Amino acid sequence: MNGFSLINSRVTLKDGINQLDINGDGIVDLVIGSRFENNTSHPNNTMTIFIKNQQGKYYIVPVPNDLGFTWSDFILSASTVKISDYSLYKKKSGYFIISANKVTGGQYGDDMADALPVKFIRYDMSPYQDSPGVPPYSWEYTSAYTSTERYLDIDEAFKHFSIERLK
Repeated sequence: MNGFSLINSRVTLKDGINQLDINGDGIVDLVIGSRFENNTSHPNNTMTIFIKNQQGKYYIVPVPNDLGFTWSDFILSASTVKISDYSLYKKKSGYFIISANKVTGGQYGDDMADALPVKFIRYDMSPYQDSPGVPPYSWEYTSAYTSTERYLDIDEAFKHFSIERLK
């Protein structure tokens, strides 16, 4: 990944350490791209983000909704159907994350192996917080939309993803 990314362009991480200014403060942060062997036929691709502050300390950035500290895709066991994923995007000053998940229930049905609508959610880095018990850096919900089209796989849905609907 070079420093000349286009605005709102999807970032491809390399395995291992990626040095990017995630929060746009002019200090290079660490993004770790890795794989997690989950004892199924498909390991998960993961991303963990550490923000470096002006004093040189690193802070791990939690995933929204108390889902831990590592972003991860998910492929159904004994299948090639990806039902959730995330992607990092470059913006004018820093980066944002898009998560994508198949929508089930009600009119859509409950079988994740079926073609289903996909909900895309944008998260931007929240401003630095210096409060006891609160992570200094976190992802903040910005906007979301659910596709009208149905997709078997999240990779296919990302090919038709419209960034303009999440600004």
